[in-house]
Amino acid sequence: MSRLRKSHCSRLGLPFKELLPSSVIEQALSELKIRYYRRLFDPIVTLWAFLSQVIEADKSCHNAVSKVIAYLAEIDVEIPSSDTSAYCQARSRLPEKFLETLFSQVGKSLEEKVEIEHLWCGRNVKVIDGSTVSMPDIPDNQKAYP
Repeated sequence: MSRLRKSHCSRLGLPFKELLPSSVIEQALSELKIRYYRRLFDPIVTLWAFLSQVIEADKSCHNAVSKVIAYLAEIDVEIPSSDTSAYCQARSRLPEKFLETLFSQVGKSLEEKVEIEHLWCGRNVKVIDGSTVSMPDIPDNQKAYP
């Protein structure tokens, strides 16, 4: 995570567009039959901005939107307002199933690229993450996450 932050956080624009190409995101959207409008904060740009937001020291929506604005300036598109409401709404529309599917596809793709010399004694090493997530114990959360 530290290397990812160092190599991408200082860059302008949306660095995840190179790490996670739109074609990969579109494949996950297609697989789940998720339809969307082509607009500024479509699922592709929104996901790139969200991933950048997660790894940045400044995790504000304003910073995420400024990354999108820098990206648009790079590709010579009209610069929108720096208001964060459209981005926040678009981010909340990203379905959890879409993120699960996308990350599963990316993980499988990475695993397929592992060469035998990168294995430990010729074996895959499985890592178990002992971290936890906590959320309010309200009826809606109980229903979604029993």
